[in-house]
Amino acid sequence: MKTPFLRTPYNYDRDAASNESGLHCEDATLTQQHFKDETDINNILRQFNITGLLPEQPLSPRYGDFTGIGDYHSAMNAVIAAEDQFMALPANLRARFENDPAQLIDFISDENNRSEAEKLGLLELPKAESTVTLLDVTVLGDTNITKS
Repeated sequence: MKTPFLRTPYNYDRDAASNESGLHCEDATLTQQHFKDETDINNILRQFNITGLLPEQPLSPRYGDFTGIGDYHSAMNAVIAAEDQFMALPANLRARFENDPAQLIDFISDENNRSEAEKLGLLELPKAESTVTLLDVTVLGDTNITKS
């Protein structure tokens, strides 16, 4: 029978065991560290004790006529429809814009990219104007028209 291993402070390194079994996140953090002082509760309470006011909201209310915007449901349907149309494009074309519909919209909105967008098939080519010229037609003979 095998004797059990007894961990003691003399034969077991807790830090090494933690490093072996722990989670190592090596990706770059998405946390914005420059906000740490603003969000520290100790700093917020210290400021409140001095001024008696809580920090203001970052976005102030906006007033205006927004009647043409529509409702939230319609806006979300428009976004979903745009994403569906983007996903219907060929994979290599989506990869050109890093699978981001916003990059495609920015690309098409720039007038400098118009010729490339036409080559990619994103915009319709301008139709050639017709070169039909009107002819001056004169009637020969009796120009006396009688009304009945």
